[in-house]
Amino acid sequence: MPRRRRRRDKEDEGARLRLPVRLRYLIAAGLTVAAVSALVGQRQAMAAWLDRQFPVRTVAVAGDLRHERPQALGRWLGRQVEGGFFTADLQRLRQAVVARPWVRDARLRRRWPGTLVVSVREHRAAARWRPGPDAGWRLVSRQGAVFRPRTAPAAGGLPELQGPRARLADLRARRALLAERLGSGHSVTRVAVDARGDWVAAVDGRVRVHFGRDHWDRRLDRLMRVERGWRLLERQVARVDLRYPDGLAVSLPEGGGGEDGANTSGASARRPG
Repeated sequence: MPRRRRRRDKEDEGARLRLPVRLRYLIAAGLTVAAVSALVGQRQAMAAWLDRQFPVRTVAVAGDLRHERPQALGRWLGRQVEGGFFTADLQRLRQAVVARPWVRDARLRRRWPGTLVVSVREHRAAARWRPGPDAGWRLVSRQGAVFRPRTAPAAGGLPELQGPRARLADLRARRALLAERLGSGHSVTRVAVDARGDWVAAVDGRVRVHFGRDHWDRRLDRLMRVERGWRLLERQVARVDLRYPDGLAVSLPEGGGGEDGANTSGASARRPG
């Protein structure tokens, strides 16, 4: 009997000390939060100590830059740095650099003991483009990226593309094809497409070439046949109209005479429909 009573007393005491399940979970969660907070506090204190001991002292800019000034870019990026040599967020800094209009890409790395090195690649403008007659000009890089710097290159230095954004790839492709077919003796200074789909190009800044809406490739072949035979674009002409079923029309500059028709098969040209 005494042994059974002592065993029962111990079971009763264990039951009184056993905590409810919910309370035990709350205590465990509290201990976990306290431990995490202590670790975070230690980490923040360690980061602050590292920032004081190892600050970013210099931002060095590398790259073949024509529009960004390396010293000015380095000073500007230095003002964006938060933290020290070990804790500076290089990804955030890279995004800040890439957001600048002329910057195509950037890479950042740490160089001991206190320098951040940023390697910058700039856009190389290949053309000026605007979506419509009332829109502002933008620049298009050689890779087809559109960007809009505060100060754009002089208008005479770049060919012009005009047409909606959805046709930008076609504008670039057709200008490149026309320039390739004409060769180095001529420059394609403008290619435009309007809302109706009419294509117009300017060659050497003085000859307007009207391709119309359809049959671009066929009409380009016709232009090249006439150009090879007559050296048409080397003459004093103001306009070449290819919007004919099987011929073209040539307009002279003002004061140079009227409009002449030419046909690749020898017949008189018919008006475009």
